[in-house]
Amino acid sequence: MTKNITLAGSNPEITSSHYLLQLEGKLRAIIELKPTSESDNWLLFVHMSYDGDTAGTTSFNLYGYSRDEAETLAANLKDNAFLMKEIDDYLWGESD
Repeated sequence: MTKNITLAGSNPEITSSHYLLQLEGKLRAIIELKPTSESDNWLLFVHMSYDGDTAGTTSFNLYGYSRDEAETLAANLKDNAFLMKEIDDYLWGESD
């Protein structure tokens, strides 16, 4: 699911995008993709819940991504092995 929202007081063509994703099992995420003041740079916020309870929020800086590239990454976050490992490490820590 995607929803574009215009940021208050900003250029109406610069919007944030939101995605609701089932990451794995009962882990779900609301993904928020926000533009920065620098073109081709984005903030990617991942708000997670597990079985309906808040599990945490983490964020990533995306440098050098076009809007289309950033939106594709956000919409398909679970297909990005690097970001999913970072999310896993955030949630569970690095354990053997």
